[in-house]
Amino acid sequence: MIPRASLLWLFAGVAGAALLVAVVGLPGTVWVAVLGAVIGFAGLDALFATRLSVPGIERKLPASMSLMNWIDVGLSLSNRGDRALRLRVFDHHPQAFDVEGLPRDVVVRPQHFADVDYRARPTQRGEFEFRGCELRVVSPFGLWWRRRFVDVSSVVRVYPNYSTISKLLAFEVDNKLQLTGVRMSRRRGEGIEFHQLRDYREGDSMRAIDWKATARMSRPITREYQDERDQQIVFLLDTGRRMLAKDAELSHFDHALNAMLLLSYVALRQGDGAGVMTAGPQRSWLPPRKGVGTINAILNHVYDINPQPVEVDYLSAATELAVRQRRRALVVILTNVREEDSESLLAATGLLRRRHLVILASLREGALDDVLEHPVSSFDDALRYAGANQYLEARQESQDLLRARGVFVEDCLCEHLPAAITSRYLAIKRAGML
Repeated sequence: MIPRASLLWLFAGVAGAALLVAVVGLPGTVWVAVLGAVIGFAGLDALFATRLSVPGIERKLPASMSLMNWIDVGLSLSNRGDRALRLRVFDHHPQAFDVEGLPRDVVVRPQHFADVDYRARPTQRGEFEFRGCELRVVSPFGLWWRRRFVDVSSVVRVYPNYSTISKLLAFEVDNKLQLTGVRMSRRRGEGIEFHQLRDYREGDSMRAIDWKATARMSRPITREYQDERDQQIVFLLDTGRRMLAKDAELSHFDHALNAMLLLSYVALRQGDGAGVMTAGPQRSWLPPRKGVGTINAILNHVYDINPQPVEVDYLSAATELAVRQRRRALVVILTNVREEDSESLLAATGLLRRRHLVILASLREGALDDVLEHPVSSFDDALRYAGANQYLEARQESQDLLRARGVFVEDCLCEHLPAAITSRYLAIKRAGML
């Protein structure tokens, strides 16, 4: 039992009465009688509180959630007893969740239900458990809280925030993709793989005219091409300490996952397959696959993977990937390049380039750009500005070495990563390099 404020006020009143008894000079038996009555009343209230029924609880929430997205969680309380219950409800949510609207006070009438809800937002990916609900039941005379715990377990999965993918599903994607930040420059009918013959249209290139078909049909006929299909793209995800860095509310690793999902979606709509391998101490491998279920397969494969505070062995990861992925593919390495990584990355990308094309997508911390854009008005500002410049120059030198070895390098802020790697993928497709 936990005393409520009303009980404390009651005893405060008794103390005041005791003071009055002492001042007026009344017999001490009056004070003893009042105190005994109050204690007896409080004890009787506590006894009645133990006989109150415990409500049943049912939690209502989706089986899966998206990272950093608010959802409504509902609690349905049922009172099977013959007395109304005044309750304070607190749901034991996972520590990785932000919540609004807890605890909640509610009255449940006899033989009735009452619903309460609150908002929750997961800040980490993975599998989490809502263990149960803690209740504080008000005693019949309002002097005590009776604390009870109701075991009502719910397990949820938190996936990367793929709202961008959901928005894309509202659009029909054919040979042209209308994506914010993605540059499309291919003209109609141009590509690598033959698609079909069709009537000539104004604006078609003269080189695309099929003269034999034109003579046979007695009207201009054009050959239409499309980008090659049935190719493969494999993501190599850095799960080391560098990806723990945060920009805004998401870690670099979460930004990389979002970019990977977007490019996977685009590649699948282009007729290619997508797969993923992690480059951390715990390796996981999902071979490239095609079909409508691939995005869900990737989501289920990566939703509970989180970066660890360890160094990544790029060469070891590249060696394993080269063994697993025998067919030529476009390998997209998602990481954060530093000067000290230069030697390891040169060896890793050199190994992969024997069979594959390689894109190195390096996430840049937004704080660096903030330092460079901040006015220099003090000696400390000058030191920060010089340090940021020196760091970026060393980073640029490492990337230039990789570019000289034939690696496509995309160095960008987190918010620009999806468009950057998607544009590069489409350019490679148009050029027939894969």
